[in-house]
Amino acid sequence: MKPDLLNFYRLAIPVTIQILFLSARNIADILMTSSLGMIAVASVGISSKAIMVGMVALGGLASGSSVLGAQYWGEKNLVGLRKSIWLGLATSVLFVLLPILILFNIFPEHLVSLASADQTIVKNASAYLSVFGPAFIFLAINNVLGIALRVSGRAALATYASLIGVALNVGLSYVFIFGMGSIAAMGILGAAWATTISAAIEFLLIYVYFATRINFLLPKWSDLISINWAEVKSYAAISVPSTINGLLWAIGIFIYNIIYGRIGTEALAVMASLTPLESIAASVEQGLATATAILLGNSLGQSDFTKARADGFKYLKYSVCTSLILGIALIAVMPLFLSIFKLDGDKSQIAILVYLVMVLTFWVKTINAVGISGVLRSGGDVGAGLKIDMIGQWGVGIPLALIGAFVLKLSLPIVFALVMFEDICKAFLTTSRIKKYLWVKKVTV
Repeated sequence: MKPDLLNFYRLAIPVTIQILFLSARNIADILMTSSLGMIAVASVGISSKAIMVGMVALGGLASGSSVLGAQYWGEKNLVGLRKSIWLGLATSVLFVLLPILILFNIFPEHLVSLASADQTIVKNASAYLSVFGPAFIFLAINNVLGIALRVSGRAALATYASLIGVALNVGLSYVFIFGMGSIAAMGILGAAWATTISAAIEFLLIYVYFATRINFLLPKWSDLISINWAEVKSYAAISVPSTINGLLWAIGIFIYNIIYGRIGTEALAVMASLTPLESIAASVEQGLATATAILLGNSLGQSDFTKARADGFKYLKYSVCTSLILGIALIAVMPLFLSIFKLDGDKSQIAILVYLVMVLTFWVKTINAVGISGVLRSGGDVGAGLKIDMIGQWGVGIPLALIGAFVLKLSLPIVFALVMFEDICKAFLTTSRIKKYLWVKKVTV
């Protein structure tokens, strides 16, 4: 295996596994609650989409830490790296954590009622979000500290912490959902409690490791008070467009689920059942994109622009080949995957068709994820990513979904296939932007 390919996968695989572990919390909830009936699955499915909006917002704000941190690490500037971590923590608390706690714990019914008119689902999902809300306190901190580990070449350590957190989550979910001994069964609320507790324990593990083994990466108060306006502007130039991009994209995904929910509770249950598949695909895409952004960021931080130009499309090619191989594997295991949810009759046929559309377009989504979040973002070209996402999703995907569902009255698989034209449009725009090489620049102060 070529050295550059080996380095790419050495970073991409641990990051992908870590993101998969994070997604596994939601996958475990979906799988365990599937035995509680369609209403339970739909309730957790809707909740997961609202949670995803918050997670995407955290990722967007932390993207500044990732891009700047990779370039600071490339130029051996530890103080700059720690400052980028502080900026990620501060903005995550102010712009994501506080709004999430307000929405999830004060106005959850208003949020859930947008996606479903079924009052049982609204009640169940609202209760789930209320319990889940505090988990974001720990998820926000874990997210930024995990970036520090990845950009400094310690991606595996973040993966180990996530593995422990997920193992705890799965074990606690089983106990809390179904009950054991003196612990009464809590149903879907047990899954939310399990996630909150396991996220807190994962935070403690990561913090102890930072404090005892890599104290030089742990943000210090002296770093916080020494942050200057130029550094804030540099961080904001990346994080603000990335956050707006992520939020609008996640809101768009939530709108898609509103559309699916209005097609019917059956359609909503099918989409909720396929959430694990979406999580697997998204984890691989983000793992490949993160590896691309960090490796290109290191080259840009060292002012090795020639290497960065050459590696941009190289890493994109590696990523697409990876997604094609995984897509073939997912088709092979489709009967086993769908059998877990025990979908019967029309729901089974609908799920098969939607599954095939998801898998067959996986490689196109990879182009967009790695191209926008990996290549373009590595050099701070985040404004282009924002425009591309908005044109594809809000200019193509959402209008087609609305027309297909409410004007033409099409079935869920056909509406879902129409949505995929979003990614085809974005793939053309993304590759064209990369070829302009406007992303090949340093962004550190």
